[in-house]
Amino acid sequence: MKKIIQKISLLLIFTFSALNANAQDRNVAWVHGLDGDASSWQHYERIFNDERKLNNLRTTYNTDNGITNAANQVINSMNMRYGNSASGANNPQNLGIGHSMGGLMLRDADRSTGSGTKKFGGYITVTSPNYGAPISNSLIDGSVERAAQNACNKIADGPLSQVFSLPWGIVSNLATNVLCDQFIDNDLVQGLQGTPVTNNDLKVGSPTIDAINDYDSNLPRISIWGEENSPVHWRMISSNLYGNDTKFVNMVNTARGLYNGFYVYNTSLAVVTGVAGFWNPFAWGFTATYIYRATQWKKGRNWIDDSENIWSSLIKTTRTEPQTYWVNTWIPCAYPPRIEVELRSVKRTPDIDCGEWKWVQRTRNISVNYPSDGLLPQYTQELQGIPAGNRYKVSGANHLEVRNMTTDGNGVDETAVEFRRIFNRTDWFNTN
Repeated sequence: MKKIIQKISLLLIFTFSALNANAQDRNVAWVHGLDGDASSWQHYERIFNDERKLNNLRTTYNTDNGITNAANQVINSMNMRYGNSASGANNPQNLGIGHSMGGLMLRDADRSTGSGTKKFGGYITVTSPNYGAPISNSLIDGSVERAAQNACNKIADGPLSQVFSLPWGIVSNLATNVLCDQFIDNDLVQGLQGTPVTNNDLKVGSPTIDAINDYDSNLPRISIWGEENSPVHWRMISSNLYGNDTKFVNMVNTARGLYNGFYVYNTSLAVVTGVAGFWNPFAWGFTATYIYRATQWKKGRNWIDDSENIWSSLIKTTRTEPQTYWVNTWIPCAYPPRIEVELRSVKRTPDIDCGEWKWVQRTRNISVNYPSDGLLPQYTQELQGIPAGNRYKVSGANHLEVRNMTTDGNGVDETAVEFRRIFNRTDWFNTN
């Protein structure tokens, strides 16, 4: 009996040791995107290291030389961190988590490695341009540059038309870099797209993107996509400048009020001087000036109002689709009533009181925006060819803040919620 108890004890010790080893062997590589570095995933790496006791890798990769070059760096970093062995870098329990271009780096690493040498047994792409980044195409074809010049002109026209010194420092700043430069021609967008080599890799239809998507992976995969609230462009820029998605939005709203205020102010003066000109024609000389100024301020106000649509056209979230609708329409009586009296009655005036109101169906084309994270449309973030249950959404997240959703100030870390749902699954992704 004593020997049996000893054997059972040894078996239990071995079993719990094996379970503990498996838990400690769950290596996780947190891979940043084009705009990131080793600190990009710091928030969630720390949270889940404490919760799940993961063996994490978080380092900086050079993304200047394209997707494949960066993917090879990921492979090398896995070998260096865990050792190039079946229990280390080639462990089929290894998990990769990639933000933006980092997700493509993981997918390309999957494509370029064979059985037994794969560095990941599965991976999660987070707001990644899985089918290319449309903004890259807009950069390459010059659309971004043209839009930037148009934005700067319209934002500057109002302040420049005003001959007196402007109050409120923000107004003069708007003519320089607060709105004009930050909208498109700014470090954020240029940094997100990187070098020409990487930009060409990221564009929709690039050979690299096509090669990644032509590869038929059999690994467990999950994609997380983000949907930002309107105005998506100002919120993303705000996250980049101030670490939250509201401060810059408030600044833009203030700016919009100022532009509208100067428009109303100059319009009012144009009306007053126009009326006064009937008594003193000299006043009409000022009327033209005020009309001109009002027009310039209105251009800036209207541009601010339309800027999200302009941005949406650059990141390709706008599509046109038919919409049917019903209109209550007055249908006059058929006149002439019969074809045989048409010729002799054609010159007679129809009776406008004869008819009835009817609901008539009509069709029109409308512009609709796909959901986006402020930079990438949903249709490129969501990985296809995986179960629907393997797609997760982070609501209210733009492309940058998805890496730390505590910055939005609502008290809920939406990305952490989705990661926990994934890590608590009962399949390969379980990390309990």
